[in-house]
Amino acid sequence: MTEVPARTSARRYPAARANRALRALAIGAVVLVGALSLLLVQPAPVSAAPEATNPSVEMPDPASITFKARLTADADIASATVNYKILNPDGNIGGTLKAEVVGGRAVDAAVTLQTNNNDRYIPTGTQVTYSWTVTDKNGASTTSKEETITFLDGRFQWLSKQEGRVSVYWYGASSANAEVAMRATLESIVHNEELLKVKLEYPVRVVVYRNSAEAKPAQRPRAATFDQQIVTGGSRVATDVLHIYDPLGGFEDVARHEAGHIVTKVAGDGKVSTLPSWIDEGTAVYSQKSVGGYGPALQRAIQTDQLLRIRNMAAPSNQPSQVDIFYGQSWAVVKFIIDKHGKDKFAAIFKSVKDGAPIDDALQTNIGMDQDGLYNAWRVSVGLKAIDFPPVPKSTSIAGSQATQPPLGIPTSVTSAANTDGTGGGVSSAPGAAVSTTTAAVVGGGTLLVAAALGFFAMRMMKKS
Repeated sequence: MTEVPARTSARRYPAARANRALRALAIGAVVLVGALSLLLVQPAPVSAAPEATNPSVEMPDPASITFKARLTADADIASATVNYKILNPDGNIGGTLKAEVVGGRAVDAAVTLQTNNNDRYIPTGTQVTYSWTVTDKNGASTTSKEETITFLDGRFQWLSKQEGRVSVYWYGASSANAEVAMRATLESIVHNEELLKVKLEYPVRVVVYRNSAEAKPAQRPRAATFDQQIVTGGSRVATDVLHIYDPLGGFEDVARHEAGHIVTKVAGDGKVSTLPSWIDEGTAVYSQKSVGGYGPALQRAIQTDQLLRIRNMAAPSNQPSQVDIFYGQSWAVVKFIIDKHGKDKFAAIFKSVKDGAPIDDALQTNIGMDQDGLYNAWRVSVGLKAIDFPPVPKSTSIAGSQATQPPLGIPTSVTSAANTDGTGGGVSSAPGAAVSTTTAAVVGGGTLLVAAALGFFAMRMMKKS
């Protein structure tokens, strides 16, 4: 009998070899997954954040503020900006200034904010906050701690004193005038709070210049002809800042007058309406101890019947010959309202305007007459005849007071800093590091899928075998 060789061993040999290959493939997939897991848990490299150190400001005159800082980074510096805010009780206004940097890892940066030009007016005495945001070429960024300064005229060495809600700044041998101005401001605030039945909730800063010539660069520019004929004794230059430029016979009444404007704004200026200048300025003059030179000018105007129609006094006169008449008549009409109708009715007029009523409606509601009716009632009280004015169409617009300089004209666009909690010092990771982490995750996910597919294929082949 012929024996036939068994084929079993011949058929199993290739199968065993395939099994070993599949096991190796599965083990390789497991090893690949483990190695990749170790790779993914390694943190992506992050560049050290840049720094802005030794922040400082220079204020050489009333026209500019220069911000300076030392900038350092592990990579070349790509950009640096100053984030500034002008603090104001009515709402802070801010923006950013981009400093010029030419690269390098250590840079002394400086950038200047113009404070008195056609674009903006930031008066001396204003409080300003600022911080630096620095970014390097890798995208690492930091924002420094916020600093606060009081903007003052760098031409002079300033001294200061505070009492209660009022801080006063002066230079040279003006300490006596500064003391008088501070006392007068405090007294006027209290007087007008009681008169208008409001409360001033924020502090006030008073900047006292020695004379109008030295103060001129700190004022908003005006027409040359007007400046030659009219001396401005002072001004409410911001919601919480007063300037005293010239004593005009005494710092006391100048300070009382300007402090009166601080309180009239609180009492009568609303979101959609503001006081006409005649009642704003009249109340400020009413705050003075003496009417001063406005009195004689008013008497001459009464004698010659050269008075101003109240309806035309929504803004101060820009005619030098009428300025004293404007202030004197405004004071006389305010005094007439208070004497005839009482302080409560007078305060109610302010409240009505603040709540949104046009001045004619506010007067009609509280004392039963509009501006023309008030003008005629006052004319009769000084011995003049009433004037028959034609009816005035009801207006939906409200004329705004221009008794004092608008506080701030600053662009409101602001570039956000990396840190948004207001404390400064925030650091953001470099964009390059974030991209590396994302890429690793994508590659890792794809590799895991491939490894899983290989493992699954290997297991299937092993079962079949």
